[in-house]
Amino acid sequence: MNRTPRLGKTGIEYLDYVWNFESGCTKGCSYCYARKIAKRFPGHYPNGFEPTLYPEAFTSPLRLKKPSIIGVGYMGDLFDDAIDPAAKVEALLPSEQYSVAMSLKGWVFTTIKECPQHRFLFLTKQPQNLEKWAPFPPNCMVGVSVTNDADYTLAVRHLRPLQAAHKYLSIEPLLGRVWASPTYFERYLDWVIIGAQTKPYIAPKVEWIQEILVAAHNAGDIPVFIKDSLRPLLAKEWPGWRLRQEFPKGV
Repeated sequence: MNRTPRLGKTGIEYLDYVWNFESGCTKGCSYCYARKIAKRFPGHYPNGFEPTLYPEAFTSPLRLKKPSIIGVGYMGDLFDDAIDPAAKVEALLPSEQYSVAMSLKGWVFTTIKECPQHRFLFLTKQPQNLEKWAPFPPNCMVGVSVTNDADYTLAVRHLRPLQAAHKYLSIEPLLGRVWASPTYFERYLDWVIIGAQTKPYIAPKVEWIQEILVAAHNAGDIPVFIKDSLRPLLAKEWPGWRLRQEFPKGV
């Protein structure tokens, strides 16, 4: 019997584990890797890429003792319009002797609060729904996935007032210029991740990356994590570059 269902190690550079008690998304992004995985493994994702909950996985992190960085719901979007954090869901308690009904938000945040040694990273392309989950526990980092300026404008509109102790941007895949001037990269951001589209690979312009790095510096040296997907481009196009893979304090 798997004691940690849907909690597994990952190849994502800045994470140790992913906790996929939810899968699926209605956004329909053409570059979505999770949709391809769900299609490839129908036995593991019986509803395809329709938003789906797996209650048996709600408490999986409780059995992981070593302090870890855990990505939450990286096989979908927990903040999809189709997901209601107030919806009652029945699941087994960690003892596996009794089941109780609790809100989805209650299950997720209760588990997170019981694991103060871990850092939980949330990521969404639908930031308009973040407020439904607020306030977030202190050992959470809440991020928005951004690909261009339009995404960025929407992200900061909803991240700025959000009740979360730690906030970040994942600018991946970088598909267009992000107008990240110092007046936009405000100091409430704790982290910026930058990556390219893969499969198929689409290289962003180097100047887009450089602008983001300058904005992060001017906003108080926000830590920047450049993913390995950008290594070939930067090695070729930017003499003297260095692969910055920085983490915010406490991560």
